[in-house]
Amino acid sequence: MEVSLNFTEEPNPVVIGCPQGFPNYSNIQILTKNGEDISEPQTRKVIKLSNDQMTWIGRQNHISSNNFVGVHQGNTISLHPVLLQATLQQQIHKQNKQLQSRNSALEDGLTYFEQRKMVAEEMGTNKSRRKMRQMETNKVEEENIVQAESIKEKFNQKQQEIQEQLEVEKEIHQMEEAAIKEELLPEFVKGNVPVFQIYNVRSIVSEEDMELLDTSKLQVFVSTKREDTLHHYHPQVIQIAQGLIFDNKTKLTILKYLEYLNILFKFQFKQQFQNKNAQNIAHELGIYNHKLVTPILEKFYQATPGQGENVFNFSRSNFLKDKYICYIIVLHLFIHKFQFDIIPLAKHLKLDIKKLIMYCKECGCTVTKNNEKQIAKLKQFKQ
Repeated sequence: MEVSLNFTEEPNPVVIGCPQGFPNYSNIQILTKNGEDISEPQTRKVIKLSNDQMTWIGRQNHISSNNFVGVHQGNTISLHPVLLQATLQQQIHKQNKQLQSRNSALEDGLTYFEQRKMVAEEMGTNKSRRKMRQMETNKVEEENIVQAESIKEKFNQKQQEIQEQLEVEKEIHQMEEAAIKEELLPEFVKGNVPVFQIYNVRSIVSEEDMELLDTSKLQVFVSTKREDTLHHYHPQVIQIAQGLIFDNKTKLTILKYLEYLNILFKFQFKQQFQNKNAQNIAHELGIYNHKLVTPILEKFYQATPGQGENVFNFSRSNFLKDKYICYIIVLHLFIHKFQFDIIPLAKHLKLDIKKLIMYCKECGCTVTKNNEKQIAKLKQFKQ
């Protein structure tokens, strides 16, 4: 820090104001105009006199006074820290100037912050000026606050509208999913009902079908275990028949379900039929009664008119293929008292086990691993 004072030859005292104080009085070095050092030899240089100016260089003072009187003594000047009346006059002048600035600010309609900023710029320290500039940078205008509140309100309103729309879409999705499930699966009941009442087996095998089914070959096989009696039967049906333990009450019913399962398996790789009817298809697949074929075509195929009289083109979409697999799974549940190992079925349907697990879950089953088996067990549908 440097404080400069014009030097004259007049002997009158000159008042010097040092804002940051003055070094220890005993450490003052006084030089003449000619550069001669007339201070004590052990003192450090604090004051130097060159040309017609006296320049003070030093640190913060340890004494209370910031005002000094410079008294000429020949070609030298000595400084004495004093408290002068001029200090009070300077303070009054400073206060009047601040008051004048504030009144001017009020007349100009300045805000309190703007007044503070103006005072800091005119009379404040560098630190106060930096602080006011920082506050101005961080200042948020009132209109921006109002705008932010409006944006927040609109955002909350929009968020609520989106939430309501999502709830509606969720409800629609659930309704669509329920409709698809009803179309995909045999007739079923939701809620707390016994497991054997969840599905209506007659939606798979009707009473008319039950009357038409011929179980004579299966009965012979169960009694004799001769595989040649089931020469044209599906391997999955033979495997099930070998492992089942029948009781007299349900034996005939289970055998009829097995017989119908065997007929269903005949359609496994038949994605379409061209210019055919139920009689033609029954003959092609070796089914002894065409009346058993008709409901299968109605459930699992789409029919369009063929080229000829009373013939149709039948095709099975991916959705109808899914439906076909689900019906086979549910029929297995009835045959196996509502739980069975799905690994053999996955092999015969040529499905990845993970995909068959997905089908089983769609049918309302839980699937758990038990040693080398994957057991699907029917559970209740939620309401």
